[in-house]
Amino acid sequence: MVQIPNSAWSVQGAKAQGQRELLARFWIAAPTDMLEILWESQLGQATVELVQVLNNDSQLTPQEIELRTQINERLGQGLQQPLSPQLLLAAFLFSPKDRLIIQNPEQSLPSWLVKIYQTLYSNTSVNTTFTPSNISGVQGDSQVEDLNKFPNTLQELITNKIQLNRMLGLANLYYIDPEDKEIYDELVEVRRSFSHAIDRCNEDALEEIWTNHLQDRYWSMVRSGVQSQSLSSEDEDIKQTAVSKLSPAMGGGFDKPGATNALLIAMLYFEPGSMTVNDPDQNIPSWLKDNFQEIFMQPLSSN
Repeated sequence: MVQIPNSAWSVQGAKAQGQRELLARFWIAAPTDMLEILWESQLGQATVELVQVLNNDSQLTPQEIELRTQINERLGQGLQQPLSPQLLLAAFLFSPKDRLIIQNPEQSLPSWLVKIYQTLYSNTSVNTTFTPSNISGVQGDSQVEDLNKFPNTLQELITNKIQLNRMLGLANLYYIDPEDKEIYDELVEVRRSFSHAIDRCNEDALEEIWTNHLQDRYWSMVRSGVQSQSLSSEDEDIKQTAVSKLSPAMGGGFDKPGATNALLIAMLYFEPGSMTVNDPDQNIPSWLKDNFQEIFMQPLSSN
């Protein structure tokens, strides 16, 4: 069924209210032969102003994160596809100055779009509004930097607002609609990468990182219910490795190095109410104890 909007919208209203998703969807649907003309109008100016206020601390809604992810996936297929100019204009609305880079744009984009890109994201433009720094390019063919790449370490993660928002958004979206396969697939991928980052972290640094930066995102993922789904062989290996590190019968235990890392990983893979720890008051770190007791020491819901 075709859905007809209940109300009209204006460019100035969209700009004033920061309606990035609305403008992004407009650009995606815009006709190719009108893009340059539309950009010279108030639509382009509103887009520029919303891009200019973006930074790494900007908060995106779950819907904006989902749309950004879909756009990045399409752009990741290359810039030669017919819809690339529309997708790139939409991508600008979610991309801070140091989060989007195109190698050799002159070879991949129309000349009018090259000028726009350089004005917004390149220091080669005389009149550029931004002064980008510490930009790392993507090797190989011209393409947009993969904004979906998860950091390798927790130290990198806690400074990456895009990925922190992505974690929270995916967990919430999956909790709301566990039947959405695209959300599920992406959440599972994030969980796997997150587990690897946890495993690499110095155990002594975990408490500070968790209590000051990650606990909201982490417990949202634990509460999402994604653990009820069957595991791939790779995820099963991650889960069983964590269990082994916690089990005295398998050479592990809470008195062994890396036990806290293993516990954090295990909770991402066990359903709430299904994981037990002997003598939790002694073995669970104090900064995890309350949440562990609430989530894992209660019986599973019968619903």
